[in-house]
Amino acid sequence: MKERRLATMVAVLLTALVAPLLAAGQEQGGEADGAEEARPRIFPQEPRTTRLPNGLTVMSVPWDSPGIIAYYTLVRVGSRDEVEPGHSGFAHLFEHMMFRGTERYPEKVYEERINDFGADNNAYTTQDFTLYTITAPSGVLPELVEIEADRFQHLLYDEAQFRTETGAVLGEYNKNASNPFLKMWEALSEMSFQRHTYGHTTIGYLRDVRAMPEKLEYSRRFLRRYYTPDNTTIVVAGDVDHDQLVGLVRRQYGSWRGRRDRPRIPREPEPSAGALRHIDWEGTSPPRMMIGWRTPAFDGGERNATRRARAIRETAALQIVHGLAFHESSPLYQRLVVDEQELLSLSSWAGDLSRDPHLFVANAILQPGGDFEPILEAIQAEVGRVAAGEVPAERIEAVKSHARYGLLTRLQTPDQVADLVASFIAVGGSLDALYEYLDALAAVTPEDVQRVASQYLVPERRFVVTLAPGARTAEAGAGEGGAE
Repeated sequence: MKERRLATMVAVLLTALVAPLLAAGQEQGGEADGAEEARPRIFPQEPRTTRLPNGLTVMSVPWDSPGIIAYYTLVRVGSRDEVEPGHSGFAHLFEHMMFRGTERYPEKVYEERINDFGADNNAYTTQDFTLYTITAPSGVLPELVEIEADRFQHLLYDEAQFRTETGAVLGEYNKNASNPFLKMWEALSEMSFQRHTYGHTTIGYLRDVRAMPEKLEYSRRFLRRYYTPDNTTIVVAGDVDHDQLVGLVRRQYGSWRGRRDRPRIPREPEPSAGALRHIDWEGTSPPRMMIGWRTPAFDGGERNATRRARAIRETAALQIVHGLAFHESSPLYQRLVVDEQELLSLSSWAGDLSRDPHLFVANAILQPGGDFEPILEAIQAEVGRVAAGEVPAERIEAVKSHARYGLLTRLQTPDQVADLVASFIAVGGSLDALYEYLDALAAVTPEDVQRVASQYLVPERRFVVTLAPGARTAEAGAGEGGAE
């Protein structure tokens, strides 16, 4: 897709943050749209939202991309919802199954139509949601709405197709298992979450993936439980007219029925002692370390506005810690990667937001033969320096600005806009979550940064996975300092 007026868009976004303008409220409600409170303008034109009587939410986000739209369908189901033992990986499986077609548009016909549109379509699954993505010419919107509505209401597959797709998922697992990352992430998840479904990865346990071919009827129940209108949001960004979009969606999706299942997600107790696990890797790899500290959910799951704002501010403050401790400009990175060259790389998962309490994750790849213990001690010491308030206030302000501007200057194309909007709806319940998060980033103080680092990024809440070739095995409390 061609980039259009990038410099103009960046200027608009930066100006929006420096000197916020008040915009018209987002529209919500039933068939009749309603107004919300005025809020700072982030987008060149304010998004509009309509909720249909069956619960389906439709959002348009006008963007300066003449002739191009991104048509994204968010289903708020991920591996978090896989509560039944032995059935991990089904949310990811349906990312595959949804391309199997319908009676009206079988798989090959669907693919041909998408190709005829000149469209690009894909999907991805996370722990909290599944997102189906299409970028296409705006002129094909009526046809696109028609075939997508058919796909989501009338997905059809037989046992042979189901077995083929579950086999493809097993192949995907085996391919990913050749990378040390998957095994480390599996180990870190299992250690960190003994009860919550975040304890298994999105692709699922290998034993469950192998058993999938025998669970055809369960898969159909899964589809009915979670692929429902009240659990789905259509986000269309780009060259789009909201009223036209809603008219098309109402006509094609209006008869869709169903109500989302509400599984009881087990609560994970607060950690009182960390843990460490070592993986002996059969292949070749430099030594690797993955560290996760247990941190709160994006918004704490709070409905009370005051408590929700406080929780989002904690999330924002933790995002600032990512930049302070692990960005390439940080003292820790400069010392371990650039100057002393003890590490080949050092990074953290900034921007990784979740519906429930999750992990603040840092990754280190050591030089061959490197020792894990001093690296872990150095990382914890740097986090401790942040917790002790030893970072200059001006550096905190610089990282805040980078986080806020960096989030919005990613918005260059309709697909990037739709992806960001859908992600915040998924973890925060509505587009308000994006506005609240940006407000929280602006409001973070040095005291907030110090407090969250000292409260959450401590050895008692720390889970560590190390990996290296060879035959050494260790598992102990993470507070003990490193692999033995």
